[in-house]
Amino acid sequence: MKICSAIFAVILLLSPSFSQLKGPVKTEAGLLSGITGRDASIQVFKGIPYAEPPVGNLRWTEPRPPRHWEGVRKADHFSDGCVQNFPKGDFPKSEDCLYLNVWTPAKGKAALPVMVYIHGGGLRVGSAREALYDGEELAKKGIVVVTLNYRLGILGFFAHPELTKESPYHTSGNYGLHDQNTALQWVHRNIAAFGGDPNKVTIFGQSGGAFSVTSQVVSPLSKGLFRAAIVESGGVGAGFARTELLSLENGERAGVKFAESVGAHSLAELRAIPAEKMLFDGSAESNVDGRFFPASPVTLLKEGKQNKVAMIVGSNSDEGQHLFRSPLPPTEYAEQTRKTYGADADTFLTLYPNDSEEASKASQQRMFADRMAFGEQNLAASMTSVGSNVYLYYFDYLDEGSYNSEPATLGLRLGADHGAELPYVFGLTNHWKAPVPDQDLQLQNTVMQYWTNFTKNLDPNDKGLPVWDAFKGFDSPIMILDKNPSMRPHPRAGQAEFLRSHAVK
Repeated sequence: MKICSAIFAVILLLSPSFSQLKGPVKTEAGLLSGITGRDASIQVFKGIPYAEPPVGNLRWTEPRPPRHWEGVRKADHFSDGCVQNFPKGDFPKSEDCLYLNVWTPAKGKAALPVMVYIHGGGLRVGSAREALYDGEELAKKGIVVVTLNYRLGILGFFAHPELTKESPYHTSGNYGLHDQNTALQWVHRNIAAFGGDPNKVTIFGQSGGAFSVTSQVVSPLSKGLFRAAIVESGGVGAGFARTELLSLENGERAGVKFAESVGAHSLAELRAIPAEKMLFDGSAESNVDGRFFPASPVTLLKEGKQNKVAMIVGSNSDEGQHLFRSPLPPTEYAEQTRKTYGADADTFLTLYPNDSEEASKASQQRMFADRMAFGEQNLAASMTSVGSNVYLYYFDYLDEGSYNSEPATLGLRLGADHGAELPYVFGLTNHWKAPVPDQDLQLQNTVMQYWTNFTKNLDPNDKGLPVWDAFKGFDSPIMILDKNPSMRPHPRAGQAEFLRSHAVK
């Protein structure tokens, strides 16, 4: 996932010195000592192993419990990120990457609500060590915060007939999703030692992390591991996320082609190839494996077979500003529109005009954001249909001189781009160098209060906050998160309804 240069400047600020904590914490694999955060009230534990390193013969196997260690293990630095196609030098990467991090405000025994963050990056890049996901400010709200790594790309989502044959479950692929599930199991068994309540866990994620969150919501393997979920820009079927996943058979075929491309004739040869020689974007993706996904996620949602959990779900107004990078030329755009929408093409071109090259590009970017919005509406409706309380939002805020107001392509400003809400969710404006406008701080406080109230009470509302009503249908008002957060009709309701009515059934 692309992060703007301003956020990288923020990241550089989040590297303070820490002092060592007193007293170890007991986990099932051994004792841990942590460090204090920037705020002395927060204890931080970094690089906690939640599974055995998936290396050697464990490459492309479901994660196994972590090995026990003797003595007290220092949890004072982040682990490597998982191997990925990410610009060199940003952080170290390794196959030995199945670790998580904990921020806790607990003093002695407590039973605080828990937020577990699953990072984005399209299931191909990203890491829990990125300072964009620093959990300290959320922890200061009375929350135990967990972030985690999971296998990515070819190492996390590779299917192959030989892997299926050796599996006791006769399946392969989705190892990264199994990693997430194993981390959630670790939280369930161990988080009480950090002052967290295993019965009050909320999982949340953005982009590929949001797809991951909804994947855990629909998987029977994750039943009972969390009671709530927050889906930010990328739930199943939303925007760029695939509506239907590969079948296991098609995943295996793709795996065979990959093996041929690297000259491997057996599983042993595949496991012997250095990980850095297998980094190909698009070489692996989730599949309907019959185990993690007993059916496609969309089918599970339609049939009401998902886990019944409370949910916050939403998207941003300018999701397509950097994600949609290859717009069609105006003439080709118009031709494609008429082929796709037939008699309704003129209506579509009224909603998304192509009067000029700039207008055409802006329309295609806007359509991307609108597809994301109606996808999140569909997810809200699916969850509501099984009795879950769902709170739908639309983030439409442009700050005045920081993260999302930089000029973008064609002189446009990024606006509320993909990921623009994350600094407000994690409280990062508290650490920006430049003076932060009061309205930025006010929105940050509102967003953080909504997210943490929801974690504590399954309801984002509290005194002093604009009332946020639960989702009641496609035509009902939703929470617009802008300069003046309030319940209003969706500002893109007409466009979203058109796209929904013409979606492939």
